[in-house]
Amino acid sequence: MKKEILLFGLLAAGIAACDQIEEGYLSTNVHYAQNPLEVSQGTVMFSEALAADNSTSPLRVELLDIRDVRTGQHAASWYGESEVSFWLDEINSATDTTWEQVLAKYSRKPYPIFQVNPVGGRLEFTEGTSEIPLGEYEIDVKVSNVRGSMILKNACTIILGEKANFFGVAGAYDLWNTSNSDTRLDPKIDYRELEGSDLDAFKATLSAAGETYDPDYGYMILKVLDNYGNAFDWTPSTDPISGGEIRQRNSSGVEQRNYERRSPWQKMIYTDDALIAPFPMAPFPLINAPDAPSDEIAYYRIVPTATNKGVDIWLRFSWEILRKGVFEVTYQLLGADDTGLVERLRRR
Repeated sequence: MKKEILLFGLLAAGIAACDQIEEGYLSTNVHYAQNPLEVSQGTVMFSEALAADNSTSPLRVELLDIRDVRTGQHAASWYGESEVSFWLDEINSATDTTWEQVLAKYSRKPYPIFQVNPVGGRLEFTEGTSEIPLGEYEIDVKVSNVRGSMILKNACTIILGEKANFFGVAGAYDLWNTSNSDTRLDPKIDYRELEGSDLDAFKATLSAAGETYDPDYGYMILKVLDNYGNAFDWTPSTDPISGGEIRQRNSSGVEQRNYERRSPWQKMIYTDDALIAPFPMAPFPLINAPDAPSDEIAYYRIVPTATNKGVDIWLRFSWEILRKGVFEVTYQLLGADDTGLVERLRRR
């Protein structure tokens, strides 16, 4: 009888213990793998989600605090909102073939400068970080799931660096003829963001071209100069002695990839010294044509009658503009191997 009572007691204790088993698992090693996280001012960026270390999903994450590492004080500037650009819908190159159709899918609205995604904890940064002081910041977050919750102090250090403008700035040009077809010369490449009086002058240039400057857009301004700093003319050719010094490039009758082909809807403004492309969202170029190559190279040519070389000069541009702004890029053609310097012949 005593043995039966003892066995019954053990069974009852076991059942009670089973009733107390908690649901799910929350690891004490939940963390951000990207730590510290480097972010450039004014650039849209997303981190990876929290590394869950086999914790039960979903992980709910709440931002508790952001501190300036230098002062240890709460960084209130991160909690503001700014006007940000976004797409209402995906661009479909099969149906969105005009600038107007694409702009109909573009909008702006107030949005948090920074936020922690409540599911998974991804850190999300918008254009508004351009107004936050450079430096290092720490965040505290609360993580929870079905098992419970915990607070991660100093969960991630954010290093906010200077504005990033370009990625992969590169280019070359070839003197193309039967005897010298692969010179692969490097131009002198410069770029700058237009501000103040320079920006005012650009607005006047747009107005003269019948266009209106939109402060919500970014703009690419591409200029090609000869050895002496004279700009080549991008105006489409209308007769043998005016315009058309730089044109889209063909090879054996096949159009080569360029900005117009990569995004057929992209608006282009051609002037006597520049190619201008507005873009509502960074990065530029936004490549979405179904037959566009995956690389960033765009090909153009300077016609033989435009220089003292008397042959095609093939141009190759390769870069990505990472944020909105008015950026002027210049490619200056300096030396030209044993044939001497490149000089523009035609003058207005």
